[in-house]
Amino acid sequence: MSELLSYFGIESKNIKKTCVICQSSDQTLFSELGPAETFTGLFAKVNNYESATIISTKNNFLVGDIVLYLKDTACENIVLFGSCGGAGEVKIGDKLIVKKVFNFESFSEMLEMKRNPDSYYPSASLVGEFLLKNSKLDIQHVKCATTSSLFLEKKYKDWFSKNKINAVDMECSSVFSASCSINKKAIALFYITDIVGVNEPFGNDVEQSQKSAILKARQALAKSICNFINDGQQHFIY
Repeated sequence: MSELLSYFGIESKNIKKTCVICQSSDQTLFSELGPAETFTGLFAKVNNYESATIISTKNNFLVGDIVLYLKDTACENIVLFGSCGGAGEVKIGDKLIVKKVFNFESFSEMLEMKRNPDSYYPSASLVGEFLLKNSKLDIQHVKCATTSSLFLEKKYKDWFSKNKINAVDMECSSVFSASCSINKKAIALFYITDIVGVNEPFGNDVEQSQKSAILKARQALAKSICNFINDGQQHFIY
């Protein structure tokens, strides 16, 4: 039995050209892609459509592994989709596409306040094709910081401000670095569910209007991904 089958419930030969990595709560947003086969492994659940493979996991620390396991498959394009914290001039419910991400994945280095992180970038061609297919989508191009601590990220608010960071997540730098290492293209699309240092504890004091904005953002981004996949996803720019 292959590791991919054991860990994610699907055989390598069944992985599609476009793979979306998302939270388990977002997986059902892609139902308009059509009928799907569902697979469950030790670490992830997979909905496999004719045109795309949707992979969800509750363990964000395994997202880099998910990407690496896609190396010897038909996957060429990876879309990271999900929620993030906001910083700076953004608000709850905003839709974001990442143009650069800083690596704060090490808890120990964050604790020691080391502030010279490596940075990674999405595939410029994949970003361009996605935006071309979704020219009417209201989306902001942002810099992101990937952290491993909700507690420590609040201590970096000044650093985030100085470096014009508008998104804080726990997966993006892993996905971009892992994708680059196996020669796959990747982009990241986020919706903001909280503001760092404001909605504490995490996600607290979110008004009903903000909850509605989050739902609309989730649905709009998922629809834009479906449009991208359905509208000639075989014609990527190289």
